[in-house]
Amino acid sequence: MFGIDTKLETLQKDGTPIKTGLVGAGAMGAGMIVQMERAPGMQVAVVCDMYIDRAREALLKGGVQEKKIEVCDTVEKARAAIDAGRRVCTKNASIIWKLDDINTLIEATGNPETYAEISLSAIMNKKHVVTLNVEGDVCVGHIMKRFADNAGVVYTGIYGDEPGCVMSLYTEAKALGMEVVGAGRNDMGGSKLEWNKKTILEALKDAPQKKLIKNPAMFASFCDGSKTNEECTLIANAIGLRPDVRGMHGPTVAFSDFSHEVPKLLDLKKEGGILDNLGVVERIGVPGDPVIAQLWVFVIIRANTDYENINMGKATGCIGLNNRILYMPYHYLSVQAPITVAYAALENTGVIAPRQDGRAADTITMAKKDLEAGETIDEIGGFATTGRIECASVVRKENLLPLALAEGAAMKRAVPQGDYLTWDDVEPKDPDGLIIQLRRLQQRFFSDLY
Repeated sequence: MFGIDTKLETLQKDGTPIKTGLVGAGAMGAGMIVQMERAPGMQVAVVCDMYIDRAREALLKGGVQEKKIEVCDTVEKARAAIDAGRRVCTKNASIIWKLDDINTLIEATGNPETYAEISLSAIMNKKHVVTLNVEGDVCVGHIMKRFADNAGVVYTGIYGDEPGCVMSLYTEAKALGMEVVGAGRNDMGGSKLEWNKKTILEALKDAPQKKLIKNPAMFASFCDGSKTNEECTLIANAIGLRPDVRGMHGPTVAFSDFSHEVPKLLDLKKEGGILDNLGVVERIGVPGDPVIAQLWVFVIIRANTDYENINMGKATGCIGLNNRILYMPYHYLSVQAPITVAYAALENTGVIAPRQDGRAADTITMAKKDLEAGETIDEIGGFATTGRIECASVVRKENLLPLALAEGAAMKRAVPQGDYLTWDDVEPKDPDGLIIQLRRLQQRFFSDLY
């Protein structure tokens, strides 16, 4: 990250900012637009959303004047508007990858199927892709990264989300020659099946942030374990870690204690820990309010020198233990994410993406309630399903259904609460859709690490 600020300031001074296109002006996408308008040397030249008013509102909140915003439905109109110094709102995403001035597409739709179509189209047209879509990445991110590498462009997740912040800690540890034995994030809702879009609103009825929640299912997906497991899957596939058990252990640790308790827990059982294996991803629960919880990410290392033992042990209260912790007690999703755009455009490098030597893990589909034959599965964070991490080889062997492909599928037979869905249990919403075709291709070209 060192030096990127001066490069951006130079672009701002020279009047040659990085011009990007963004698809999906929801909460996270709009947040990125607002922050990029504050940052030097970057701007969102085109905003694509199914609702033009939402795209326009995001630009206005970023400080763009109304007279500088133009609605365009063709590449020619968009090109003329940008040449005249205006910003473009559109429903036509292809405008972004057909404009020469734009070299980076930000995918912020939150929809796995749309992610697949938008990302692949952008890559095929030689645009860097910065994606906020964890669901899509953990399902077909390996093959998407392969396409990007072959096209000579960057495919990356973002800095600011938990996986990207974990990757920054991991990169520091590896650059210093440290032995990484684990990594992960907090689990704010305990991964309990009771959480859905209805119970979340009930739990937050007196909380100030309730008025900010436009998509209760999205919020619920963090509490029922879907997002936590998906993000740990993304971390696993980027670093080459594995879950020690399906869904991870999920021990509960007070935030005030985690710097010295988590390194103890994430050790082998014979050393007093909870693990059968080292080199794992893990979620750590937080006691107290299950919804309004502290956010943090961590990397666990082995203390292999006296200097690491003493210096890091003093800071964390871990002297005498095998492990030490690197941690970040915050992440600011849309606020920090524009850094990813700068690195892609200026350094031709990403923040976090799947390794290309094989797949470590997947997020599979668990029934949150008894599912009946003929029932259609609703969205992630809804009433029907949640996600749990599992080793990639087990997913392949047991024919388990990826969570990203569950929404809209019809149940072919009943599955009781707590059981895991297989491909044989469902009829996919679109059996020949692009994301399913990419999944098949990925399964063919990538072996399993675990």
